[in-house]
Amino acid sequence: MYKNMIGALLSVPLLAWSAGGADAAQPENLYDEPMTIKLIPSHNFNVNIHGSYELIDLEDGESVEIDNDLQFRYGTEKVTIKLSDDVSETSSEGYVLQEDGPSSSNYVAISSVERAGTSFQETNYRGSFIIEPEKKRDPGGADDAEEQNKDNDDEEKTVDRLQLYNILDLEDYLKGVVPYEMSASWPSEALKAQAIAARNYAKVNMDANDFLYDTVTHQVYHGLSGEASASNAAIRDTEGLYAVHNGSLIYTYFHASSGGYTENSENVWSNEVPYIRAVDDPYDTHSANSNTSWTVDLSREDADDAIFPSSNWELTELVIIEKSNAGRVQKMRATGSNRETGEEQVKTLPENSSPDSLRWSLGTTLKSTMFDLSEKESSGVTVKTADGTEESYDSAIGMEMRLGDGSDEVVSYANLAVRTSGGVEYVGTAPSSYTIEGKGYGHGLGMSQWGAYKMAQDGHSFREILKHYYTDIDILER
Repeated sequence: MYKNMIGALLSVPLLAWSAGGADAAQPENLYDEPMTIKLIPSHNFNVNIHGSYELIDLEDGESVEIDNDLQFRYGTEKVTIKLSDDVSETSSEGYVLQEDGPSSSNYVAISSVERAGTSFQETNYRGSFIIEPEKKRDPGGADDAEEQNKDNDDEEKTVDRLQLYNILDLEDYLKGVVPYEMSASWPSEALKAQAIAARNYAKVNMDANDFLYDTVTHQVYHGLSGEASASNAAIRDTEGLYAVHNGSLIYTYFHASSGGYTENSENVWSNEVPYIRAVDDPYDTHSANSNTSWTVDLSREDADDAIFPSSNWELTELVIIEKSNAGRVQKMRATGSNRETGEEQVKTLPENSSPDSLRWSLGTTLKSTMFDLSEKESSGVTVKTADGTEESYDSAIGMEMRLGDGSDEVVSYANLAVRTSGGVEYVGTAPSSYTIEGKGYGHGLGMSQWGAYKMAQDGHSFREILKHYYTDIDILER
């Protein structure tokens, strides 16, 4: 009813006819470097249009006459649009809301979007949009060997809601990214370095995926609502510039703070990458950087639950056994004892994963893997053996203790009640906690953002910053 009408029922039509339905339903064709970003809207959401847009029904490729206010309603196999108080349209395939020609004055206000994984709020976005019924669209391409994001939390959040995609040009996408990866108040050369790193990261990921998320799964993206003038200027000043190695775009990993030394790629994840090599980073350790050093207290109970989740096993020892040349932990050894039998079990951490997973596998979240570990409040245990000699141990858990009645019992508690001539005393049988002293924040690969800050502050250009952190690269226009 409302298709291909010329404003008979709505007084302020914003749209022209779609000239060639199917072609017009491919908004990515509007942009030089199109980006497709998956957003997470509320169950139903309102759209307020600013500028010139057209709405196309994907079911038949025809235009739908609209005003500047729409409401999209959830359906498992359909999308319903409320056009006015008593008029709605429904499509089994969904709709495209696309710019009627790209323009900086075009944007759409969406009433409720989980902005970059934080909270649901009204957000303005540049570009065009696809609104589909609830059905899974895998972010990874057919040849995506790593099946990127196959089981991530972002995809789980899209259940029971419409599937909403923002399509826009790469340069406009970066405007909503850069100030959330680096403070827009930082020196301009640091912002330019971040703009190029974010551009590379976006381009390489978009080439390998059907769409990107607006969260740290890819890069934090807040749309037009997140833009800042200083970061916009940095993006504009570096437009079209990319970092390349041997003529190919590089994967520009970056992190908050290196702790004084970046890392080789194979010491963090698995593959050796020629342009991600460890470099000395004196720029990172300065007074403005709160991540230069940090301390975490890890209780033995939390570590035990993470490393030996079975209730029959108790953590008795946790030590670092290997570090990289840059100082990041590569391997740890965890020893556990069976509460019932006293049997000992030794695990090498991480198990079947990369060294970087140690940040999350010890029972707490660590800023980086550049750390030292020490026992806290561990008095040790002195054991008298059958021949009358004494030996000292860090832990007695798992040992057999001879009771007063002559029977033996396996020590299975961190604090043991012992009767002495002066009464009952509680003796620690294992470390009560561990102190972790670390440096840096993040995986340590590629550019340190705090290091870039100091390099820019010291007068280094964005090219010098990028070439410091990425080995044997060029900065070229593509």
